[in-house]
Amino acid sequence: MNLNKNKAKGSALTTFIGGIVILLVVLFLLVKLATSGYHSDVSDSTATATETRIMPVGSVTMGDGTPVGQRTGEQIFNKICIQCHAADSAVANSPKLGNSAEWAPRIAQGFNTLIQHAVNGFNAMPARGGASDLTDDEVARAIAFMANQSGADFTAPAVGSDTASAASDTAAETVAASPANEAGKAVFDKLCFACHAANSVIPFSPKLTNKADWAPRIKQGKETVFKHALEGYTGPDGGVMPAKGGGLTLSDDEVKAAVTYMVNESGGKF
Repeated sequence: MNLNKNKAKGSALTTFIGGIVILLVVLFLLVKLATSGYHSDVSDSTATATETRIMPVGSVTMGDGTPVGQRTGEQIFNKICIQCHAADSAVANSPKLGNSAEWAPRIAQGFNTLIQHAVNGFNAMPARGGASDLTDDEVARAIAFMANQSGADFTAPAVGSDTASAASDTAAETVAASPANEAGKAVFDKLCFACHAANSVIPFSPKLTNKADWAPRIKQGKETVFKHALEGYTGPDGGVMPAKGGGLTLSDDEVKAAVTYMVNESGGKF
């Protein structure tokens, strides 16, 4: 009888001790889990980690993150000019990067002339390559980058020297940021760009920022240009503008906003 009692006591004691051990293990694991993130954070108390923890919920960048006015010629070429001036571009009559024969007569005109042509537009070259947010100095850097790869030795404006250029563009930037202009740009980006983008190959359609293309149309007056865009128009050169650019679900106001955006980006003011 005593033997059975001792066995029972021993079994109970073993069970009790086992339970305590299991409880301690569970508590240890819970404490480690709860503090692991904290210790990792503390060990990462570098300047980068601190900035990450205190940074705002969101941050805003423009384009590739480089502020307007501070982009290099190579950055601008790779984002904008490459469409027409890449070595393997199929766009006719545009001098290709690295092609000395094509660039030679242009380089001979001088750096300032090339800048003027690129800023204002020349023949099939749209003003600022179709990127209206480029400053004069950024355009000059892009030209220097392309020309210097093709036999020139131009000195590009230093990055950081765009204060005057940026200030001269304030009015244009204000127009671009207006709600009405944003509405027109939205329609352009969704529909009109197919025919009116600066690098569009559709013939006879006036290209964005190309003042020579738009000048005779602007002279007709706002109401005439609106009427042609809303109702459709066939030009004397054979160009065909479908009613509402083919976007028949667009409201009249949306069409007018798109036309206004294109005109205002191309030397006019509607």
